[in-house]
Amino acid sequence: MSFLWNIIKPRELTVKVPSLHPRKPKVGIAFGGGGFKGGAHVGVLKVLDEYGIKPDMVAGTSIGSAVAALLASGYSWQMMETLLCQFDLDAMMKVRPSRSGLIPANEYAELIHTCVKGKKIEEMDIPLKIVAVDLVSWKKVIFDKGETALAVRASSAIPGVFTPVKMGDMLLADGFLLDVCPTQVVREMGADIVLAISLFSPNHSVPQNMVGIIYRAIDIATAANRHIEADWLVEPIPHYLDGLSAKVIPQCIELGEQSARANIQSLLTLCEEHGIPYKKKGRLTAHDHSDRTNGDISRGSAPQ
Repeated sequence: MSFLWNIIKPRELTVKVPSLHPRKPKVGIAFGGGGFKGGAHVGVLKVLDEYGIKPDMVAGTSIGSAVAALLASGYSWQMMETLLCQFDLDAMMKVRPSRSGLIPANEYAELIHTCVKGKKIEEMDIPLKIVAVDLVSWKKVIFDKGETALAVRASSAIPGVFTPVKMGDMLLADGFLLDVCPTQVVREMGADIVLAISLFSPNHSVPQNMVGIIYRAIDIATAANRHIEADWLVEPIPHYLDGLSAKVIPQCIELGEQSARANIQSLLTLCEEHGIPYKKKGRLTAHDHSDRTNGDISRGSAPQ
């Protein structure tokens, strides 16, 4: 009898029942490096904010790491604009030569620490990753925890210009060397839709000083790493601007805004295809899933 039962007994079936609360697609932003041309990031964020598109996660390299950290800590684009345009950033660029660089940039780290209120990377409002490069192992280093200001300082350390950051056996420098815009990092964080802002601008003029030569050499060396895979990519800097001069910030903010507006329709189409809510003409689209706060879209724990 047991033999017959083994033959005729009903088999177990696994049936996948659709969830009544499907997971919302996650949006991530990758902020590229480029010195004070990072003002363009703020212009892009301004347009995204107008349409209620807020990231669920962010990552950045070089100046992009600073913008990503500020955003993840709760900074609005307005706060960033005020910081970049009213703070004396050139004062932090004072040359004090040492064996490892021209500018210590300690004031830069202190500024970031103050702005994020001492929050560590793992304490941010939304997930944050910061990209640097270890000059000893030649490998990319991705910070997902620890002191935010130190990680941003390391990610922004242009070799020969800013002194690198010693951390254990590592000597950390600008993440731009191996990852000009960390889209893959954002994808691996779990983003379904990756938005990328690349600050590269071609420059064929003759370098006028040592810093210019260093900067140009880095541009040439990283040229092969400039293929950026993203669902939405903006490249707001159409011509050469001096990334080491704070004077370009207002112009870059404007360029970022112009570029985002010129490309916004393709992003809205992408949002519609993936069911991502956004604002249009002062109202929420039909894709809103009742996550409303004072007329704005609130998704996850993104800063308001």
